[in-house]
Amino acid sequence: MDALLPVFVDRLLDQGRDPGEIPKIPVSSATGWLGPFAARVLSALGTGAQEPADAFLAHGYVHLPLAAPHGRAVHLRLAAHTAMESWPVLATSVVLTVTGTVALEMYREVADSLQGRPQYARSFGPEQMFAVHPGTQCSTQSSPDGVQVLAAASPTPRVGTLLSGDEYRAAVQRTRWSLEGLAQFTPAGDRR
Repeated sequence: MDALLPVFVDRLLDQGRDPGEIPKIPVSSATGWLGPFAARVLSALGTGAQEPADAFLAHGYVHLPLAAPHGRAVHLRLAAHTAMESWPVLATSVVLTVTGTVALEMYREVADSLQGRPQYARSFGPEQMFAVHPGTQCSTQSSPDGVQVLAAASPTPRVGTLLSGDEYRAAVQRTRWSLEGLAQFTPAGDRR
């Protein structure tokens, strides 16, 4: 998917709901992407590719949009608070953990989520990822330093509060601080 995201993300976004359709992604493809990704995002942030009018707060995260081809929607997600928040999944989505941790809980029924009875629960750290399909009943919770990439197979209606200019600038600065440490460990040849 473009030079911004690791190539395996497209395979995850194009998978079907059948467990037999889970793409085989070699470990070598799903590791080592974090430094080069950080360098590319820092470069994109420097070009003013984002517009503050497109940044928003929803489901416990500040969402900063990134330019993506092929009708995909890509956002950097920064933890706005650390409570478990319901996440209505409207399109097949992949979450890549950049910094901090993100906890995922999946529920069989809405009643299970209301009673805090997940069918599946797991935490993800830096350079780990997960995929979810539309209609999945789930909630996520991020550590205070959490930054993730949310890539969706298609744009969905934005539900949330638009950020003010000051909130946007603060989120971009926080993103820069998080990514600069990761990008410094990227070999010069990988900083496309």
